[in-house]
Amino acid sequence: MNYAKASQKLVDLLNLTGKPVAVSLLKQEEDIPHGLEEVSNPERYCQMLQKARLNEITSFATIDKHACKGGAAAVGLQDYPDKLKSGKLYVDKLGKEVSYSVAKRVVANMPRPEPGSTIATVISPLDNTATRPDVIIVIGNTLVARRIAQAIIYKHGGRMTANFAGIQSTCADATGSPYITGEVNISIGCDGAAKNAGLKDDEMVVGIPEEILEDVVNVLDMKANEWDKWMKS
Repeated sequence: MNYAKASQKLVDLLNLTGKPVAVSLLKQEEDIPHGLEEVSNPERYCQMLQKARLNEITSFATIDKHACKGGAAAVGLQDYPDKLKSGKLYVDKLGKEVSYSVAKRVVANMPRPEPGSTIATVISPLDNTATRPDVIIVIGNTLVARRIAQAIIYKHGGRMTANFAGIQSTCADATGSPYITGEVNISIGCDGAAKNAGLKDDEMVVGIPEEILEDVVNVLDMKANEWDKWMKS
């Protein structure tokens, strides 16, 4: 599909701040686009997303250039480090869970590709992606998430199931989950993305598998303005 046109439609129809972001989880060296230079300094996954969304910067990064190893694990670059798997980070440092056993269950249930199955990530604005993305991430207010959910329900019926923990929102919730399930996931964000990447308190993070992006965009193109008009009348 034409990713530039899809991006512009999402921006216009959802009144987005910034652009939708294309995420590619590369599996082999031959998938790396020719001439794409790796980021010079390690950065967090959520920071790369925001740079693509707000500054139109493409980031190509192998494991060594991912500063947050929890984020790296959530996109399949590695396994979770011992301090995460043991629960120590979430209990002793962040105070997010009441005990090691609870924290270990949180980590064990994080949706993610198989550890080591990704050799590098390419994160770019959707309208300027050099690779076919695996997941498209849209960040916006509650209405943005609602319209995307309604687009899914319009075509397929049923109900949306959001899978999140308020932890690792951009990496596990919005990337790992859509990647392994093939379904849209909506996340309420996390403190890490807020602190380190400037995610705002009223912003949600939505991950859309590439294979259903066209359906989502087409439904929104047909219905979003109509839904807005009815809502505001």
